[in-house]
Amino acid sequence: MVNIVFSNGDAEAIADLLCAWTPWGNSYDPPQQLRIHAEHLIDLYHQHPSSSRLRQHIINAIEFIGYWRVEEVGVERFIEFLNDLKVVLKDVDDIFKWATLLLDTIQSSEAIKHLSLSYWELLADIAVYWSDELRAHTYSPQVMIFLQDAREWDKLNCWVSVVWMMWPPEGGKTTEEDLEHAMLSLFHQKPGALQKLKEQMEPWSRRPSNKIPGSFEKICKQIHDKAAQQATL
Repeated sequence: MVNIVFSNGDAEAIADLLCAWTPWGNSYDPPQQLRIHAEHLIDLYHQHPSSSRLRQHIINAIEFIGYWRVEEVGVERFIEFLNDLKVVLKDVDDIFKWATLLLDTIQSSEAIKHLSLSYWELLADIAVYWSDELRAHTYSPQVMIFLQDAREWDKLNCWVSVVWMMWPPEGGKTTEEDLEHAMLSLFHQKPGALQKLKEQMEPWSRRPSNKIPGSFEKICKQIHDKAAQQATL
């Protein structure tokens, strides 16, 4: 029956099937059918790109499957699929699961090269409100190094803000020296990035449990002072 629904070309019927498979509530174990047919989601979307309802159910299904459940399609293909989906915050039903998916995806070098900037911005937006819940998530400090080597300065801007919001140096794996080096590289290439970073951090700092770390302020001051010195030379 599943193959019949998938092959008959009826986007509404496929959407109904995905809806029936997608669990509600706080389920962290997606139904077996979603896991089995994860690799078909990419093909389904490309076959019916004009169906907004099917697109939304595919996004919901991806939330529950997660990055590691669809890795059999290949990282590059999965990232291309995400770029085609163009997911924005209003599309996301479970913010925590999407943040986890993005964090897992970003660990790959393919994501640094090919994942759309909009997803890095989406992760930074999510971190403003979910940083406490996501601080325990495993991440690679190498991401900053990869971004610098790839000269992906806009993505680095987003990632640095995510690191500060989710893993302050005082309690995280990334050291203050790591962040200072990344920020100096970033601001050398894009002088306006300092102001953008502060604007990203500002709504996060307004939440009751959050306070901009003193080390962040210290690094920003060091960068500002160096810029002022260079300007006088």
